[in-house]
Amino acid sequence: SSGINAEWPLRPGITANSETDELLARKQDDNVGDLKDLLMASMQNTIALTEVVVQQTQQVSDMMLSLSAARIDIQGLKLKVGKNEAEVDKAAMANKISELKDEVKALKGDLNNGASVTVLNGEEENGDPKCAKVCSGTTGRTTTDWADYSGTTGVYKEVDISGCGFVKIPTITTSIEGSGYHWEITGTSAVYNAKIGSFSTYLAANRPNTRKGFAEAKLWNVE
Repeated sequence: SSGINAEWPLRPGITANSETDELLARKQDDNVGDLKDLLMASMQNTIALTEVVVQQTQQVSDMMLSLSAARIDIQGLKLKVGKNEAEVDKAAMANKISELKDEVKALKGDLNNGASVTVLNGEEENGDPKCAKVCSGTTGRTTTDWADYSGTTGVYKEVDISGCGFVKIPTITTSIEGSGYHWEITGTSAVYNAKIGSFSTYLAANRPNTRKGFAEAKLWNVE
C-alpha cells in the first residue's frame, strides 16, 4: 500500500556513491580519447600513403613522358639518317651520271676521229664509216708458238686478233719480223682463214729443216 516504504539492498561489494560514477565517466573519457588518437593516427597514415602514391604516380608519369620523348628523338634520328642516306645516294647517282656523260662524250670523240679512216671495200658489206677502226699488234719475238706442218720444211701460226673487237672480217696486212733468215722464206704476207677474231699464216723455205725450233730460235713473229 501507499503507506509502506521499502528500500532494496545493494549487492555486496558495490557502493552507490558519486565516486563510482566519476570513475566510470573518466574511464569512458579515456576510451573516447584513445579512439580519437587511433582515428587520428590512422588518418595521418592514410594521408601519408596517399602522398606516397601520388609521388609514385607522378614519377611513373614523368618516366612515361621521358620514354615518349626518347621515342620521338629516335624517330627524328632515323628520319635524319634516312635523309642523309638519300642525299648520299643522290650524290652517288649524280657522280655516276656525270661519269657516263664523260664516257659518252669520249666515245663520240672517238667516233668523230674514226671518221678519218676510209674503208673503200672489205670482205663483207661496209658498215658505218664512223665505226671503222685500225688495230695493230705482234705475236711477240719470244712468245710466238709456231707449229710444223706436213713435209720436211715449213711452219704455220694461227694469230689471235679477238682483242681488236672487230664485228666484221677485217682487211689484214701482215709480215714476218725476226733476227735472221726470214728473208729467205715465202708466205710472209700471205693471210689464210681470215675471221673476225683470227687468221692463219704459213711459211715455207728453200733451205731444209725450217721447222718450229728454228723459227723460234730466230725469233720469228707475225706483225
